[in-house]
Amino acid sequence: MSDVKAGQGGEASGSEGCSIAEVSRYCMATDLGLECVCSKRSSVVIGTGTTAKREDSTLYYYAKQIDDDLLALQSLNANWAPSGPAVEVTLEELITQYQPEVDMFLKKVKPVMKQIAKHVAKGDRHRAKGEPYSAAMEYTSALGLDEKNVRAMFGLGLTYLQYDQHEKAKVLFEELIGLDGFAAPEYKHLFNQFGIELRKQKMHEQARRYYARAIELCTSDENLFFNLARAFFEDGRIGEADRTLETCLGINPHHEEALKFRRYLSSVSLS
Repeated sequence: MSDVKAGQGGEASGSEGCSIAEVSRYCMATDLGLECVCSKRSSVVIGTGTTAKREDSTLYYYAKQIDDDLLALQSLNANWAPSGPAVEVTLEELITQYQPEVDMFLKKVKPVMKQIAKHVAKGDRHRAKGEPYSAAMEYTSALGLDEKNVRAMFGLGLTYLQYDQHEKAKVLFEELIGLDGFAAPEYKHLFNQFGIELRKQKMHEQARRYYARAIELCTSDENLFFNLARAFFEDGRIGEADRTLETCLGINPHHEEALKFRRYLSSVSLS
């Protein structure tokens, strides 16, 4: 949360004019920063002409602090779990455009979030201990509460790949790359591990599409181009690997691994 200043009448307020009292009506300070559930009413017109009628509905959202005065807002699914893509809102926008739902956060949303996190953590432990069936069961339980949970999808996908269940891995792979957040920095370790497993299992087409999709979401990451070049090379597509390395080095001319790899490709081409 941003530093507070004394406002009119001595009341402390945020940098955007939000008082501490206002913020406390909406958000709770947790180990993740500020968190809350909020709602917004909307109206839609059903039908046309003389049969048209207006219906009101209430939409519910989970918000989590991601910067001093910025929160990520996610819709809640039927299980009261935050799910799907997030949009960014300022603290002032949250307070002026949404209604606080403190009881819903404490009694419905937070318990479901803890349950999902518990399933994923247990799945990770089972996978690390070489217990694929127990791991898959826990990840599947998490996905039963939030079918778009990226951590659970990565965990289940890695379980399938590491135990040669390629057909199941392919189905999950299609779902995973359809999510805009699968290459987010918070999932960097899982992202890298999943890409390595795709290449180890010689799933060359999926490996190429995996990195190409990530590049669509982040065009300035030289490491994504480097990994795409490796996927091309491992599929015997030397020319495309070389051109992709050229793009990588255009972003970062000092990328040591890419320079070594390109020298190697040159030696392969000349031999």
